[in-house]
Amino acid sequence: MQGAIALLLVGLGAIQRKGFQTLVDFTAPVFWAFFLVTGLSLFVLRARDSGAQRPYKVPLYPVTPALFVLSCAYMLYSSLAYTGVGALVGVGVLAAGAVVMLLGRRAARS
Repeated sequence: MQGAIALLLVGLGAIQRKGFQTLVDFTAPVFWAFFLVTGLSLFVLRARDSGAQRPYKVPLYPVTPALFVLSCAYMLYSSLAYTGVGALVGVGVLAAGAVVMLLGRRAARS
């Protein structure tokens, strides 16, 4: 499925006048959204299990991850503002993946 989606994106990029730039425009918002969620997960996981031993420390916690999250949020906003409607293609691929994941989890429970 992932290969089919990748081929679809490459084909879509090939028919566009600015092929590679179009692919970057479609995928950049999803890229920054995942980075943003990863940064936010650090706060959530540390709050959820605050007593766990950590094999590593985050320097200047919580300032460093907060700056990372803010940077990702700004880049996400910028990529959405720059790309406009083209971002919906990347978000649509992400939504299709989420639906497939949820259906797979439901099937695994049965």
